[in-house]
Amino acid sequence: MPSPRWTVFSRILAATLGGYALATSSALFIGQLLFSSAGKYQAIHIGLLLSFLVYACAAMWVFSVSNATKAWIDLIKWNLVFLLGTWSVSYTHLRAHETDS
Repeated sequence: MPSPRWTVFSRILAATLGGYALATSSALFIGQLLFSSAGKYQAIHIGLLLSFLVYACAAMWVFSVSNATKAWIDLIKWNLVFLLGTWSVSYTHLRAHETDS
């Protein structure tokens, strides 16, 4: 059984580093998602503003789950979901621009 200090330290790292990675990947995803409906710069700003909310929620959520391992696994899982979603949306936008030309 790990020491309580290590579990708290692991949660702090998950909230800090994992929350930052989640906020970054969600900002990329939201920016790509809104790219066609809003302008380029508006999509970037909306994604960045919403990433602060994602970061705050992720940091609070890390301390509310039952254990630190579940927090790490879920943060990694959501990062992969956002990154794959970003890749998928950007690939779709790229393919749409290729067919227009």
